[in-house]
Order: sequence, then structure tokens, then C-alpha cells
Amino acid sequence: MSTLSDDEVAQIGRALGDPNRLAIYTQIAQHDELFCGEMLGKHPISAATLSHHLKVMSDLGLITSRKDGLNVYYRAVPEKFAAYLKYLSLICHKSH
Repeated sequence: MSTLSDDEVAQIGRALGDPNRLAIYTQIAQHDELFCGEMLGKHPISAATLSHHLKVMSDLGLITSRKDGLNVYYRAVPEKFAAYLKYLSLICHKSH
């Protein structure tokens, strides 16, 4: 598992600080894979907004995608989230 930079941690924190993005990430993380259509039905946002949120999380390495025909399937990258949590836990331990 790679160590994240301060900047990466800040970007992930900002990304997951958006309530819609956090809800989308949580939904993806709770499944093996989801395609956009499954997510759109659960979130009161437009397809363009969903696409933007998915791109932000993909660019940060929180999720990955694969295309199958007309559908794009998304899955969480647990190693990236684990690295984020590890970074945060080290902050707490360094202060004691």
C-alpha cells in the first residue's frame, strides 16, 4: 500500500466532503460493481453531475471503471481508501 502525500489526502477529504459524492462512493463501495444507471436511480442528481462526481473520484484513485458494451461499471479501490484512513490515523497517533 502506497503512502499518500499531504496534497492527495486533502484532495480526497475535499472530494468525500461533498454529501452527494460521499453517498455515491458509499454506494459503490458496498457493491462489487455498479453501473451508472443503478446509481442515477438512487441519487437526486443529473447524469452530468453524476458523471462529474465519478470523474473526480476516479482521478483520485478512489474508484475504477470498466466499459462493457454501453454500460460503464464502477468499483471502489479499497487500497486507496485504506491508505487515506492510515494517513488520518497517523495524525492522531503523532499528536499523543
